[in-house]
Amino acid sequence: MPELHCQILGKGRPLILLHGWGWHSGIFNPLIPYLQENFQLFLIDLPGFGKSPLLSEDYDIHAISAAILKIAPPEAIFAGWSLGGMIAWFIALHHPGRVAHLVTIASSPKWVSDHDWPGVSAPTLDQFSRCLIQDTQKTLRDFLALQWRGASKNPETIDRLNQQIIASSSSVPALSGGLKLLRELDLRPTRSTLHCPSLHILGSHDTLVPVSIIEKMRPFMPHATFSIIRRAGHMPFLSHSELFLQTLREFL
Repeated sequence: MPELHCQILGKGRPLILLHGWGWHSGIFNPLIPYLQENFQLFLIDLPGFGKSPLLSEDYDIHAISAAILKIAPPEAIFAGWSLGGMIAWFIALHHPGRVAHLVTIASSPKWVSDHDWPGVSAPTLDQFSRCLIQDTQKTLRDFLALQWRGASKNPETIDRLNQQIIASSSSVPALSGGLKLLRELDLRPTRSTLHCPSLHILGSHDTLVPVSIIEKMRPFMPHATFSIIRRAGHMPFLSHSELFLQTLREFL
């Protein structure tokens, strides 16, 4: 099996960082100077994103997890944003001996909404899937706009992210596969097997992963820590990086 691209920086406790849909590990670059002093960072590009090869056409979550665990040292801290949070969550559930702490950022055990669960509607994800084929760059720009909707904005940060989209090397099969995971993954049926300490950071103005999921999660995650960053959208680690880093340090 081909190996995923991984940049290792810093020293200290191992911290695996998993990015979200449409991006690559470079999304975490602004945090590196502050994290590498206390953690050994493993910045992994998910399959088909950034510099990582596509592992399989069906974008299988088990194959993705195995490729990540091939890189990760034992008993690491796993932190994932958005889709990366779901993948980190999956690894914590299915490989509990490998995860010392779980941190999810603007993520949910179930991305798609239904009658009793808040989230993104299935038609919205289907629309993104159709638009990917027609105009990949525009679809990614539209998704970026959705991630910042309703939140306090930093024009310089948004401009930098738009430039990253233009230079993105994400493949359409990977983008489609990532949407497939967001559409199909439901980690709630195996929720009782999560044994490691977990922190779940959400933005108060996130329209993709609304904070109302906390009340849905509390009954089956009574020992989890939840943190809401006010006026943040789907990228609280960028829009409110200082508060995000403080929350992360206090938990770890």
